[in-house]
Amino acid sequence: MKNYLSRIGLDRTALAVLGIMGLTFLLQAVEVAMAQVWVFGLLALVLYATEWLVSQRVTVLNKVLSRIRVGLTVRTLARQALVLALYVSMDAVGTPAYWWTAGGVAAFFVLTLVYDLVRHQVFRRARTPVKTRNLVLPGISMPEIPAPLRSLPMSRVLLADLPLVLGAVGHLAGGPAALAAAGASLTVLLALGAVLFAAPVFLAHLRAPSDEEVIEGVNRALREARPEVVLYFTFGVGEQNAVYQANMWLDALEKADRRALVIFRERGNMPHLEPTSLPVVCVPRADDLAALDLSAVRVALYPGNTGKNIHLIQRAEIKHVFVGHGDSDKLPSSNRVSRIFDEIWVAGRGGRDRYERVRHAIDDRDVVEVGRPQLVAVQGHRPPERRAVPTVLYAPTWEGVDDNNYLTSADTAGLELVERLVRGAEPVRVIYKPHPLLGRRAPSAGAAHRRIIELIEEANGRLDPVSPEAERELAALGERVDAFRESAAEQHLTADDLVGYRELLDRWHSLYWASSGPLRHHVVTGTVPSLFSCFNESDVMVSDISSVVADFVASGKPYAIVDMQGTDDEEFRRQFPSAGAGYVLRPGLAGLETVLAAAREPVGDELADRRAVLKRYLLGPDHPDSLTRFNAAVNDLYERALRDFPIGVFAEPVPADPFRGQTGTPVPVGD
Repeated sequence: MKNYLSRIGLDRTALAVLGIMGLTFLLQAVEVAMAQVWVFGLLALVLYATEWLVSQRVTVLNKVLSRIRVGLTVRTLARQALVLALYVSMDAVGTPAYWWTAGGVAAFFVLTLVYDLVRHQVFRRARTPVKTRNLVLPGISMPEIPAPLRSLPMSRVLLADLPLVLGAVGHLAGGPAALAAAGASLTVLLALGAVLFAAPVFLAHLRAPSDEEVIEGVNRALREARPEVVLYFTFGVGEQNAVYQANMWLDALEKADRRALVIFRERGNMPHLEPTSLPVVCVPRADDLAALDLSAVRVALYPGNTGKNIHLIQRAEIKHVFVGHGDSDKLPSSNRVSRIFDEIWVAGRGGRDRYERVRHAIDDRDVVEVGRPQLVAVQGHRPPERRAVPTVLYAPTWEGVDDNNYLTSADTAGLELVERLVRGAEPVRVIYKPHPLLGRRAPSAGAAHRRIIELIEEANGRLDPVSPEAERELAALGERVDAFRESAAEQHLTADDLVGYRELLDRWHSLYWASSGPLRHHVVTGTVPSLFSCFNESDVMVSDISSVVADFVASGKPYAIVDMQGTDDEEFRRQFPSAGAGYVLRPGLAGLETVLAAAREPVGDELADRRAVLKRYLLGPDHPDSLTRFNAAVNDLYERALRDFPIGVFAEPVPADPFRGQTGTPVPVGD
């Protein structure tokens, strides 16, 4: 039961509020029968307090209550019905006060219904079929939605019946009928005011451009921008933690020769897109995507393997490439579903060999080694004076899409690892950087994740705090970073803008690590500090079978893979080539001291030479660099696609797409 309640979002606070609300309704019904007006009034105040908490603090209750048919409107009508029932209990039906209250209830219901319809239409019309960044759309402008209208949902408007309820209670408790009249009038006036405020906004949105006009405006901008390459990202509504898959390719495309466009499919993911100078189009509906003018596009890159990829893959004049979001030894990194792409781009020979597992599905000629352009920021060993207290980066993967990919160590070795490191006799600094999706599927992994954070916070509680001056400066820099990210959605960014933004990020990172000192542990679950910054601050990494391992190999530092099955070292490395130059941690964390010794003194690291070989195998040669190789691959494929379909020549229309119009969350396939 506890796990079920957790899955639907009900914590102890939500359950307490729900219990108080239900009990209050029950007691009010009892007080109506007993005609105890003042007690009824006090219970009404308690009920409004719980409704306010639901609208402000425990909003998940609205969804839960709606599922069981006691949504907001039903609860409001129940409050008002109890007041009218109180008139019956007090034998006051038919009095002028009763008609004021009854009339107020009817008018309030009609006005709030009108407000809800008008507000809903405003937001529906404001939701354009396409959302853009860094594209100029002359002649296409949407009216603004005033902040008060945004902050006044029905959950707040329906609380405006409080004067009506209190006025009726005051009259029935012995006060004059004017109390009921005044309360009902004030409630109706508040509802009428909301309608009158929303009406002009609704009329303005009636004159806004139609969906067809917006699409045509976007197409005019696309014809001017003439994108040649598309980065196409779709994951699932609400799965914003997966946007890192797209973010990691932005810099490489900004530096590439070909003009690039970013296409997103879910609006909820857009706020998590990193600032970029590339034009961005978010187009949720498949029909609108089909209407976009991509006449110059001949290459599409896909960082994820999901169902809605088919909406673009059906364009035969475009060459479609699976670039993924990191090379790992997980089965999804060599999935036979990838055969739907024209090419699969991997970092090095290791990626090519993984697709040998499905050799009958994937033609080796379709696999291209392009390196990992993102790894230019990864540095090597820290200087000796900074290794006096070794830093261990613990980066567990997530539970995967099914039990066949359940490779996380968080709920097996993770707790013991972190506890031994933070409580050991020899000082060790821990950076905990879990996969963004850790704990999404398995409750045990989520519980382990939370306990690891508690262990680190307890250990930090025994250390001197960060200086107030540094905290203030970090906060100020963080606010500037956040402000830039928020403004990036509204302004046209240039390459110079991005230089300033990245310099700001570098300053934040430098101060963050310097101000914490050599002993303070870190929990990193947000976008900053970045993963590669964590690489550069660490001396060794402990992880699972994950793309993070292949990226860390670029540093040349020692790393360890957790194997809870107790497989022979060489057999484990044979099964998972990315572990080929790593230490293997056994049940009970056997081998941990050897790993820490290698972190303290690289001279005694017996696997250093093997890592140099593995680096070339997994990531390709250092020369030419990855960005050059990636750029060459884009140019080569573009030219080949252009020969097949010159600009202005398109493939024959494809049959109706069975996936078109889908809005559900696709099943992710990948890390």
